[in-house]
Formats: sequence, structure tokens, C-alpha cells
Amino acid sequence: MGRFVIFLGLLVLAVAFAVLLLSILRGVYAAGQDMVRPMLQAGERELLAPSGIQKVAYAALLILLFGLTTGLIGGL
Repeated sequence: MGRFVIFLGLLVLAVAFAVLLLSILRGVYAAGQDMVRPMLQAGERELLAPSGIQKVAYAALLILLFGLTTGLIGGL
């Protein structure tokens, strides 16, 4: 009887672990689909950064690239 209870407990733990793992994987998959959707369907729902933050980030990237290529930032 004791072996049966241990086996049943292990079976319950395995099923609970499988359910937990599947729920985590489903959440990761859904998050990945949400991040791809704005690129595929433009204009419906924007999940990326707001346009102001995008503009500041783009300007910072241009300044960084210009500084690195001219040697002003980290130049040799």
C-alpha cells in the first residue's frame, strides 16, 4: 500500500510539473506572437515603444554611430 501511495504521489507531481511547464511555454509562445504581430500587421496594435522614445533612441544611435566612425567616441 505504501508503494502505491508513493507512486500515486509521484504521478501527481509529474502531471503538475507537466501542466506548469506547458503553461509557461504557452505564455512564452503567446508573448512571441504578440511581438511579431506589429511587424506583420501594421497599424492594428502597436506594442513597440512609443514614437517619442523611438525617435530619441534613433537619434542616440545615429550619434553613437557617427562618434564611433569618426573616432570621437573610443577612437584610436
